[in-house]
Amino acid sequence: MKKRALISLSLLSLAGCGQQILYKGLPEKEVNDMAAILLSNDIACTKVAGAENTWDLTVDKTQFSQGVQLLNEAGYPKDTFSSLGEAFKKSGLVSSPTEERIRFMHALSDELAETLTHIHGVVTARVHIVLPDNDPYTEKFTPSSASVFISYLPQINLEDCSREIRQLVTNGIEGLTYDKVNLSLFPASNPNDRLPFANAKKPMTKDIFGIKLNIASIAPFFTLLGVSFALGILSGGGLLFWLNRNRKQQPTEAKETKDNGEQQ
Repeated sequence: MKKRALISLSLLSLAGCGQQILYKGLPEKEVNDMAAILLSNDIACTKVAGAENTWDLTVDKTQFSQGVQLLNEAGYPKDTFSSLGEAFKKSGLVSSPTEERIRFMHALSDELAETLTHIHGVVTARVHIVLPDNDPYTEKFTPSSASVFISYLPQINLEDCSREIRQLVTNGIEGLTYDKVNLSLFPASNPNDRLPFANAKKPMTKDIFGIKLNIASIAPFFTLLGVSFALGILSGGGLLFWLNRNRKQQPTEAKETKDNGEQQ
């Protein structure tokens, strides 16, 4: 029973080490961004293929809470929203003029946003356009308008390109004038600037019994040490049992030899 208890304890210790799923079922690009944030903050992680073209992100169990806090501060995982294209998905043979107009505006917005992301320094871009349904037989005319949101890298001075960005959007939408384009530029925040522990780099190694070990290897090291200690106890117990058994056999053999000599 003692041997079984020691072996069970060792197995439980081994089971306590390893990888744990941090988030699962995410797009590959988002998982890559999250992995980059974790790795830049000395948190070892692994990207694992999931179901239906999704990916899972795993970390060492000892760094699970730190990884969750770090990604939450950085705004990950991202919230998902239903787009206009999904909300007004074509479901029949004939679409109403309103549905066709909404789909057209959504496709045009996506095309412009995708073009803006190719500008150096742009992280995210969204374009919201308004194409009024003006009556050609009336004198009242409502001009088109557009609102552009851009998140950019702080080290890139995108303000110098604001005129070109407005002109690009103006030329991409029929009936839109330059003065009806509202451009909002926001520098993308670096999560390392907002996290209390990100800038204070923790040492990658730690001295244990005179041996320099990686932080992530400390728990497996103590587990291996515990297993070795348990195996040592089992081996020592077996050796003592063997020596004790031999001691009992030696007097018996000596007595039999003496009796045989007296008989002769």
